[in-house]
Amino acid sequence: MMNVELIKLLEGYCGADTHMTESTRLYHDLNLYGDDAAEFLDRFKARFSVDIYDFHFADYFPSEGDWILPGILRFLVGKPQPGYRPLTISDLQLAIDCGYLK
Repeated sequence: MMNVELIKLLEGYCGADTHMTESTRLYHDLNLYGDDAAEFLDRFKARFSVDIYDFHFADYFPSEGDWILPGILRFLVGKPQPGYRPLTISDLQLAIDCGYLK
């Protein structure tokens, strides 16, 4: 069963009409990235007392505006888009349960 408080926190960033499951990915499915993702994680950390010290944000989320110029350059030289690791609602629930997010 999904954590109601966690879903309400996510809805504040993604909209209440967004369908979410345990496998919903924050960046890939909810389009949460950059400053919004950083703010969400700060609130998540505070609300659920989760340690995010070892969490590597750049592995999971692009930065604001990070895609424009690099995207054009990658297109011109034929390089693929960088991949970002999925961070799911299930991962967040596990972090709540164990007290840290890695």
